[in-house]
Amino acid sequence: MRFLACCLALWLVPLGSAAPAKPRPEITSTELSSPASPRSLGASLMTAPDGTLWLSWVEPGRNGLNTLRYSTLDLAARKWRTARTIAAGTDIAANTMDFPQLVADAHGGITALWTDGRGGAVYCESPDGLDWNQRQPWTGESTAVEMFSLAALADGRVLAVWLDGRGLKTGGTTTRLYARIVGASGPDILVDEAVCDCCPPSLTAFPDGSALVAYRGRTAQEVRDIRVARFRGRTWDEPQPLGADNWRIDGCPVNGPRLTSDGGRVAAMWFTGADQDSRVLATFSPDAGGRFLMPMRLEQGKPAGQPDLRLLRDGAIVTTWLAQDGGFWLRRINPEFSANEAMLLSTGSARVKGSPRLAVARDYAGGVTTAQLVAAFATDEANGGVRTLLVTVPEGELLVAENDCGCAPTPEQLEGFPIRGTIADSLPSPGSLRVKHDELPGLLSASTREFKVTPEVLAAAQPGRSFLGRIVRRDGDWWLFDLRLLANAAR
Repeated sequence: MRFLACCLALWLVPLGSAAPAKPRPEITSTELSSPASPRSLGASLMTAPDGTLWLSWVEPGRNGLNTLRYSTLDLAARKWRTARTIAAGTDIAANTMDFPQLVADAHGGITALWTDGRGGAVYCESPDGLDWNQRQPWTGESTAVEMFSLAALADGRVLAVWLDGRGLKTGGTTTRLYARIVGASGPDILVDEAVCDCCPPSLTAFPDGSALVAYRGRTAQEVRDIRVARFRGRTWDEPQPLGADNWRIDGCPVNGPRLTSDGGRVAAMWFTGADQDSRVLATFSPDAGGRFLMPMRLEQGKPAGQPDLRLLRDGAIVTTWLAQDGGFWLRRINPEFSANEAMLLSTGSARVKGSPRLAVARDYAGGVTTAQLVAAFATDEANGGVRTLLVTVPEGELLVAENDCGCAPTPEQLEGFPIRGTIADSLPSPGSLRVKHDELPGLLSASTREFKVTPEVLAAAQPGRSFLGRIVRRDGDWWLFDLRLLANAAR
């Protein structure tokens, strides 16, 4: 977790009196007027690199003629902008669990992927969300595609992973997990040869060009626990278990895991029914999925699963899930990995169906600022369609209350990522500094490289000295700032 600077406060209380208890800051939610038509479903959210929040959904039509639409959020006005159409046709599946998704690259380009309901996989692209090119298949090898996830890699490529039943058509007994770069030549890549049949995978990308996928595996003994696998830009590592729930179940629970990341930090969440005990679990990794904390149990009552989660800039995690009675729950995990009380999000008399989604609309910016997220979901009402909630998290006030110190991290303390290294023996040209450092998982491989620096940082640098600092990527370059020299000599 990010370091939280704290300060000492001395409270002078008159003798014989007690300090008044301060009310705990509360997370609140309000419903946004939906841009989607009645009976719409398949709500998906995507936060673009420029901070724009996109909502997409499917509007079912007659004779299977469905329409894929989207809208972007005007956060200041607290309303969705006019909806636009991406595509229409009989090749767009209308499904509450296997729905279209969008992803944006750093240059503003948007890619939309979906399945056609007949085992095919389709995508189209747009430079700005206004004009979309002709749609085409993202794999030419299979007609048994379902339940996918996608992510924009640091180099601009789009990576997709999906469940694939091609082997079942040729005598196989298990569904497989495949991956490929969308639009690239070459074969589909087999990631895992035995996975749960219909639990959607979840993919997240890192600044170093790699990515991590989480999914529900499957053994010959019908153990269906969560696994993760790391994509290294060209190849995949061997899958590893994320949790050892030992959930034996003969059928697919249709309940996939979810991932979120910030830099090299990752949070994961999933549902399990192992030992006849339904629960939702969350965990955290500081090193791009190399190791995870012991999972934390989150639910209130009897959960149905369908989790989602997002990491805030200070390391707090906001989670959501569904209960068996249709309740939609939210819970915050603080940066010290301790959970606040769960809260029930208001959906009126409607029951949430499908798999709700959560996205950050405005991240925590330090001090006593708030964070705002959007939850999107469909309901069981006859004409309910897609609905959205704006969730406001008073993150700064919560941090002050939790640390009992009257302070919260500054914007500067939240910027970028920590680094430890050694300044090279010789300094390069003004404006940059050569540094030797170990691997920063998910960010940079172990190397000696140049970082952009301000004149003040350059003047303070001493060749051969070890240091602590922070790095941030700006306009394609890595910058080093907050340089603090250490007393020890260079290694």
